[in-house]
Amino acid sequence: MGIKSKKRLSPEYTILSILEYLCISSRDTPISKYHIINKLPGIKQQRSDRINNLMDELENNGFIQSIKTPNSTFYKITDKGVTAYHEWIKSFLDFSRSVNKLDHEFD
Repeated sequence: MGIKSKKRLSPEYTILSILEYLCISSRDTPISKYHIINKLPGIKQQRSDRINNLMDELENNGFIQSIKTPNSTFYKITDKGVTAYHEWIKSFLDFSRSVNKLDHEFD
């Protein structure tokens, strides 16, 4: 029986995935880190300390806000996080469209 390897996602991809999930799924309702880890495709395979560090980084930079309760900590995206998510998506789409345009020039 061999060791099953876990596919590790880049920190950038993981951060963007978390922001996307919070932007789309929980704009008004905070959700727990457990919920994020178990609902986001690919995130569950990441080490929990890595997810913790990325979530802390997102919060420290003002992209998400934590809400602590006696039983759990919940997270919601901030306006700054929504803006950053939309800017990253626009940058990606602009890049993708420029590559697609170049591809058509060579047809």
